[in-house]
Order: sequence, then structure tokens, then C-alpha cells
Amino acid sequence: MMKQIQALLYFFAVDSRRTLTIFCSILVLSITVLTVLGVTVADFMYIAITAPAYIFMIIFGFRTIQESLPFAIKRGVTRKSYHTAVGIFILLINLVMLAFLAVVQLVVNGVFQVANITNIHIIRPIGASTELKSILYSLPLDYALLISFFTAGLLLGIIAYKFGFLGGAILGGIALIGITVSLTIQERLTDFITWILDLAVFPAFGLVCAVAIVCYLISWIFIRTSNSQPTT
Repeated sequence: MMKQIQALLYFFAVDSRRTLTIFCSILVLSITVLTVLGVTVADFMYIAITAPAYIFMIIFGFRTIQESLPFAIKRGVTRKSYHTAVGIFILLINLVMLAFLAVVQLVVNGVFQVANITNIHIIRPIGASTELKSILYSLPLDYALLISFFTAGLLLGIIAYKFGFLGGAILGGIALIGITVSLTIQERLTDFITWILDLAVFPAFGLVCAVAIVCYLISWIFIRTSNSQPTT
């Protein structure tokens, strides 16, 4: 089992290297262009550095299950080994992404201070008295959010793999309708948003991690009965 997990982790690392490199390059280039525009054209600008990474992780999680599961099954990897390897990969790849985002934010903050750029602000999950504290305080929540979005994409990917894109869309639509209906009552929506905003860093971290764990565990229900050919 350990050899299968190690082989899968190596496969994940090699397969994801090019994708991550392209995303990180595009993100750095986008930040550079927006910063130049903010200094030369805009009077005031907000830049989100971590939000694009959240979206990327949904797509990356979806792509990972779609491409790696049939590869693993055809080579005789047990589904338990695959699910375990995916869980380890989720923790490691999001740690790498977190480190990259932290470095980018620290560099951007340093450039802003040296160049005395005050009209551009970076959007972060947690605000603090200084930019440096805001970056550091946001790291645990950023990590939890990255994992949560990746596992959400993973769950959507295995549902689409198992039932086809039409079946996945139907199940996803039912879930989305259920969530939307539950939040349509104004009082519930207001109370929910207020409750989320009032959470401290670590309770919010725990809540987001719980969502990620639930998505990861649910994915096993579909992985354990999947075959080497996705449903079309």
C-alpha cells in the first residue's frame, strides 16, 4: 500500500508541476500589470491575490480526479490507496500554494512600502493593524480555504466521473438549489453572514476545515465504486 501511495504522490507531483507553474506565472504577471495600472491610472484600487488561487484549486481538484483516477485503476492501484494518496497530496500541494501566496504578498507589501504606494490595497480574509500582521493572521484561514476549495472541486469531479457531466450537473444543481432556498429568507441570510463575520481566526479555520473533511469523506463513497472508465 505504501509503495502505491508513494508512486501516486510522485505521479501527482510530476503531473501538477506544469499546471502550477503556469498559474503562478500568470498570477505574478497579473499582479504586476494591476500594480502598474494602479500607480499610473487609477486613483484607488483593490487587488485580490488569494481569491484567484481559491478558484484555481476548484478547477485543479476537478481535473485531478478526472485524470488520475482512471490512470490509477488501470494500473492496479487499490481505491483505498488512491483516496489516501489524494488526501496527502491535498495537504502538500496546498501547503506549497500557501507558501507561494505568502511570499508574493510579502514581496508586494515590501514593494508598496519602499515605493510609498498607498492607493492600492490587498484584499485578505483577516484584517489587522498592520499589513504584515494581516498577512500572517490570514495564513491559517487561507490554508483551510485552499484545502476546502480543492476538496470541493474533487467532489464535483468524482460526481461527474461517476454519473457523467449531466448527472453531476443535476446533483450539483439540486444541492445549489437546496442551499439557495435555505438562504432566501432574509433573516437567515443576515444571521448567517453576521455569524461568519464575527468568527475569530481559529473557529473560522476549524469550520472551513470541517467542510473540507466532509467533502473528502463523501468523495470516498463514489471513489470506492468507480471503474476505470468515466461515465459520459
